[in-house]
Amino acid sequence: MSFKKFILKNRLILLFFCSHTLLALFLGRFYAFAPDEEGYLNTFNRIYTTPLGTSSQIGGGWSTASKPFLWIAYSPAKILNVIGIPDYLSIRLLSILLITITLHLLLDINRRSQKSIGVSEKMIFVSFFIPSVFLWTSLGLRESFLFFELAIFLSGFNLFIKGHIKRGSFYLFLGSYSLVSTKSYLWACLMLALILSITILFIIGPRRPQASKFLFLGFVLPLITLAATPQPQLLSYIYQSSISDTGARSGLSTNKVYVDESENESIVKAEPGQEAITLQGNYSVIATNSFLNKNPDAMLSKVFRAFSFDIEVQKVLKRELSQKLDQKVGIETTTRNSYALKPGRISEPVSMITPAFLFLFGPFPFSENQTAAASISYIESPLWWTCYALIVFQFFKFRKVKFLRDPQILLTLIFLAGLVAASALVEVNPGTSFRHRSILLVPLLFLHVRLAQRATENGIKEL
Repeated sequence: MSFKKFILKNRLILLFFCSHTLLALFLGRFYAFAPDEEGYLNTFNRIYTTPLGTSSQIGGGWSTASKPFLWIAYSPAKILNVIGIPDYLSIRLLSILLITITLHLLLDINRRSQKSIGVSEKMIFVSFFIPSVFLWTSLGLRESFLFFELAIFLSGFNLFIKGHIKRGSFYLFLGSYSLVSTKSYLWACLMLALILSITILFIIGPRRPQASKFLFLGFVLPLITLAATPQPQLLSYIYQSSISDTGARSGLSTNKVYVDESENESIVKAEPGQEAITLQGNYSVIATNSFLNKNPDAMLSKVFRAFSFDIEVQKVLKRELSQKLDQKVGIETTTRNSYALKPGRISEPVSMITPAFLFLFGPFPFSENQTAAASISYIESPLWWTCYALIVFQFFKFRKVKFLRDPQILLTLIFLAGLVAASALVEVNPGTSFRHRSILLVPLLFLHVRLAQRATENGIKEL
């Protein structure tokens, strides 16, 4: 294939990769949109220099991942860093590469449909431009890893059933082992879905030998590999964690600021040793203000000033501090409580309905919220509602498909139900809940594509 034909065939993929890269470059060392990114960067900078038996994940989200897994997972970013690319950009480019592969995997499943009634490639492509999804997968977070791991597992499931045994087997194992190393509770939801779906496949289908292979490749073999890897953090997390304790967290973030009276009473992030005022919520606003003060010549700072965003940021912070008119600035104190979610309890299933509904559909436009960052998410909620509506429409359009006999559809539905139920039990912070909802995108798109693919396999024409 000539280079020109390759470009034309993969122009959407290349556009996707380039647009992500431009955003990653533009943001520079600006971490306000995702404060966890500094923790992941700290992990990246430590894992190759600390001994095997020591922890290098302090301050990062890889608290349950083994060091050998991280060595392999971050190796492409390390190569980029060695040849001179900055550390923050190296891990961002790795995230961009993974999310690009994820998009390719879903498009590949769609292209394998036997007829022309598959889902539009442009619809799949546009779905990855949901603002929060696009932003978080441009940064050095775990989101791209999770998207990739779910996509490669589901793709492996699809390939294996279609007779591509070797590639399907490798994808199943890689997706499962990587997911348990990255986020164990998501892996638990996926394994529950796998066991239930292959049990149904074993009972009602003619593919009984396949059922045992799925169980071995997707569940048993990854566990054996995990047991052979020194991973004490994961074992400690599994044995000591509790859903009840997780759901009992306050959900309130606290951030300390300092009012510098010598700089027109500018509000900056407090340094160690300074007398500080503790604010609840608004981390992104505080971090943005701190970045603008420390990096006045950065391109992003100039853009913010051009649109007067710096003034708006100061207004938000001063509004928070105005609630302390009866207190002296510089005394340790706390502002009003910011909005927090109330999770359900597993002993009371009915209590899970409201938090599950909020996880799927919230936050709602024009509703009250005390955090500045949350107001941005109002714009995005209708996009998710549209996504859900398209899935429902897909079920209606191919209603003659006996989808309950399809292990791939069953697996995805059960996994989605488990993920929503788990979120209803543990999500206490609206920002975190909003970010975790992005994980739904890959299984939702896979379900959307698989319904059309199943219809073509059964010779069902589009309505």
